Amino acid sequence: MPQRHSLTTALPRALKPCLLALSLAATFVAGQASALEYPIGTPVKEGGMEIAAVYLQPVVMAPAGKLPANQADIHLEADIHALMENDNGFAPGDWIPYLGIHYTLTRQGGEAPIEGELVPMIANDGTHYGKNVKLDGPGKYHLTFEIQHPDMPRHIDKETGVAEWPQTITTDYDFVYAGVGKKGGY
Repeated sequence: MPQRHSLTTALPRALKPCLLALSLAATFVAGQASALEYPIGTPVKEGGMEIAAVYLQPVVMAPAGKLPANQADIHLEADIHALMENDNGFAPGDWIPYLGIHYTLTRQGGEAPIEGELVPMIANDGTHYGKNVKLDGPGKYHLTFEIQHPDMPRHIDKETGVAEWPQTITTDYDFVYAGVGKKGGY
């Protein structure tokens, strides 16, 4: 039977360092292409989940129909993942699907609150809930997430059942918005 070789064992010894350098360079360049995320407050651990809020530059999304990036100030995200102490059938680190997430943003000294619903979406850094949002200018903001339990059936029998979800989880964050810089400036 012929011996099989992987790509690295079949390459001449002199090319292996070049291949390693090329791989590292590609990883560095790929990392540079990611948008800079700005944390909003400190992640909250509640209901077996870690709930983190971030914003970044507005993003172009498909399908269109939501607020276009050129009319928004930020892309608001809720990153929600299962904790080790999760009794709802999710492995630690799993993204929690089917949540209903209402947000309220209030600028200190500003006009009326900015409210809406975050929707599930995917990006190169994984799944999250998000939306492009038009803010009330630079300043100090207060963000509230009202998180409704997943809209899906759950097993409740003794052998395969999971814990009941809390009805609503409310998290609060404070942050200063001073802008996100020039698109592509990351």
